[in-house]
Formats: sequence, structure tokens, C-alpha cells
Amino acid sequence: MGDFYRCIDLIIAEEGGYANHPADPGGETKYGISKRAYPHLNIATLTLEDATELYERDYWQPIHGEAFPDGLALLLFDAAVNQGPNTAIRLLQQALGSVPDMVFILKPRIHTD
Repeated sequence: MGDFYRCIDLIIAEEGGYANHPADPGGETKYGISKRAYPHLNIATLTLEDATELYERDYWQPIHGEAFPDGLALLLFDAAVNQGPNTAIRLLQQALGSVPDMVFILKPRIHTD
């Protein structure tokens, strides 16, 4: 099922390092963590470990990334990072033809070996 550490490596590679471009609406950003989203953080001194913890707590856990196959987990995780966990969940539910209520009912996988 979804492997957070494989997914976070790809997200961090895409999001990049430190940036403070005046045209970026997120403002100062490091590892994809923006000052706009986390105004209380000192973005310039943010460590990769701190960013990883934020991603896991605020994006991976709310979408239950571990419950999905790797490819879908990455897609959902990326959507959560860029559009918020609720929007990511709602978009997945709409794509599946489900009621977009942002509630997951996760059933345990039964192995029949």
C-alpha cells in the first residue's frame, strides 16, 4: 500500500528547495512549505526533517495515504499538497462516482492466499 517515504521523496524533488520570489503568492517557500500556509514558521531555517513531518501530519495522514496503492497514494498526496486534503479527497470521490462528502470508509484488505 501507499509508502509515505517513497511518495515524499518525489514530492520534495518536485517542490524544490528555498525560494522567495516576489511573484509567488505563497511567499517565502522551502521544500514546498510556504510562509502563507505556515505563517508561524521560520521558512529559511526549516529543515528537511521538519518539512517531512509537516507533510506527513497535514497531508498524508488526513488522506490516509497508506490505504491506497502507491500510484494512487502519490496522486492523492500531490493533490492534497497543492489543493488541500479535503479537495483531494473530494476529487477522488467524484472521479469514482461516489458522494463527494470527504469521508473515507476504509475496509481492511482480505488476503486469500
